[in-house]
Amino acid sequence: MTSFQTVVEAWTTLNNGEDAEARAAAIVYLGENRYAPAVPGLTKLVRQSDPGTRYLAAKALGQIGDEAEAALPTLLNALRDNDMFLRAGITGALINIGPPAVPGLTKALFDPSSAVKRAACKALGKIGSERAVPALKFSLRDGNEGVRRFAREALERIDSPAAREALKGV
Repeated sequence: MTSFQTVVEAWTTLNNGEDAEARAAAIVYLGENRYAPAVPGLTKLVRQSDPGTRYLAAKALGQIGDEAEAALPTLLNALRDNDMFLRAGITGALINIGPPAVPGLTKALFDPSSAVKRAACKALGKIGSERAVPALKFSLRDGNEGVRRFAREALERIDSPAAREALKGV
């Protein structure tokens, strides 16, 4: 059980802390305790901080889960970052937010970056939404072998009649 005082201290550190280590501890604490009121502050950190802080903030948003839906535009934009560790953290957050992330992830399948498309395929497969099947089917014809493989794996995970139909002849 978290105490109100501890949450307030973490929230204050998140918003006013100069000490990077204390800020990191506050981010972790707020995520572990699924403190939804921290979503705007964590979202701001994903947009504006150093890579390590951005990663921790994304992870915390993922731990908050579907209550972090307001962070989706920022997370989807950050998915385009060149830092593969940050992209992995963002992907994990999107998976944990779940079905609300599906429309944005489906759109990400058409991004120019193969890394973004692979991350989107991975997330869509783990979320398991049948709504993603048409776009994943399209991704089976992508010019990048990795994207095609991740799209195939996503459709296999979804394992619906439409997903199985999309995989025929692949």
